[in-house]
Amino acid sequence: MKIAFGLVILFAVAVGLTSINHPIILKWVTGSAKHHGKPMPATVYTNGQVNNHIKVFYSDPANNYILSLTEHDSLGMLKYINIDLNEKWIGIPVGTSKNDYDLIAGHLFQSETGGHLIPFQDHMKGFNFDPNLIFTDRQIRFNMPPNILKFDSVRITLP
Repeated sequence: MKIAFGLVILFAVAVGLTSINHPIILKWVTGSAKHHGKPMPATVYTNGQVNNHIKVFYSDPANNYILSLTEHDSLGMLKYINIDLNEKWIGIPVGTSKNDYDLIAGHLFQSETGGHLIPFQDHMKGFNFDPNLIFTDRQIRFNMPPNILKFDSVRITLP
């Protein structure tokens, strides 16, 4: 009984200390955040060149892909992109702070708020831009809004 109690206390302390730097952990523990796991082994091309800095995560069962552009986005507008293949659109999350998205030891966590998205085509909060999303079982292609990042086209080859 003492060992079980000690393990519970140890777990609570570990979660508490981790949540100081990664507040999304508390949301995940309480069930209000999703764990998407590690990036999948996809090859990403930007402007026709391999780009190893973009990470691709698969969100099951929604048939969505989440791209982490944190190394490319200095303005904070496109840290993450959600590609919804069922609905055939690309969107940006309404919130991308550490409370909404976080990479912890290579694993992506997304809060419920981070799961609310604005399509690129939205003229008020999006970019008023059609990304011309094209996809097959093995490849996803789309364009990026101009003058936001240093590239304007993305192609993802899926494993």
